[in-house]
Amino acid sequence: MAGRLTRACTNLRVPPAHLLDALCALAGRPAPPRGPHPVRRVYGRVLQTVGSSPPGVLEPGDVCAATYVRAGLLNAEVPAPSDTAVLCIRRTVDDLGPADLWELARGTAMTRDDLSWGAAAVLAEGDPGAGDLLDGLAAHTLAQEVAERSPCHWGRDHTETVRAALYRSLADLVDVLLEVSESTPTPLDWTVHDNGRRYAATAAGEGVTYDVLVRTAQNAPPAAAPVWHHPSLPAARTAWQWRIMSGSADRASHSCAPFPSALAARHAAECAITALAAGRCGL
Repeated sequence: MAGRLTRACTNLRVPPAHLLDALCALAGRPAPPRGPHPVRRVYGRVLQTVGSSPPGVLEPGDVCAATYVRAGLLNAEVPAPSDTAVLCIRRTVDDLGPADLWELARGTAMTRDDLSWGAAAVLAEGDPGAGDLLDGLAAHTLAQEVAERSPCHWGRDHTETVRAALYRSLADLVDVLLEVSESTPTPLDWTVHDNGRRYAATAAGEGVTYDVLVRTAQNAPPAAAPVWHHPSLPAARTAWQWRIMSGSADRASHSCAPFPSALAARHAAECAITALAAGRCGL
């Protein structure tokens, strides 16, 4: 198993067989079914390639930034390894035809925002100077056409829109791997309450005790619905938040939300505890 993948397993405290599912939970994407599923195969191929990169060569956000640069939607210098990662993602997706692209897009719970981004990338490729309001309307129209047509009736631009949207979805997942493999969480002993809707833990450092709470977020914006029906997604998805309170008399506290899953919120809280203990931030 590649170095980054091993560190990600350690930091998330999951066995290798469950790492992909955990990364999907952190990215807010549904985990693909077990077994030889096409989404699991594509995810695994990309993660294995990027997971072999040594520490410090790639940073969280690098691959998404390189994806924007490759799509013509960002003018910036990006590290060569991140561009290499994007080329790996593209090679994984470029050989797929419309039917396979649709199956992959449906399996990743592609949203209209994803499609609109893909449409903007396709239009930018055709007109590098694009970027005004009319181009935004054109991207919206193209994305709408993709959503309303069956794959057998997609034209070239429709197919390329889905392809480009998949580039970004895979880049998001890769950046989650980079973030997790570079993170330094403080392992906490979580107790579960309210049938899994609340988690509590205690942490201590430098003479200070912290009470840590992870629970469903209040007044969080709803998660974007997938364009195509995904059988394993609930009708309403839950957003999560963490809250850290000091054990001192003044009970200073800080909270952060939304997170797409309880695992994502717990991992972020553990990273925040590490930062507090190191004096890099305060409540």
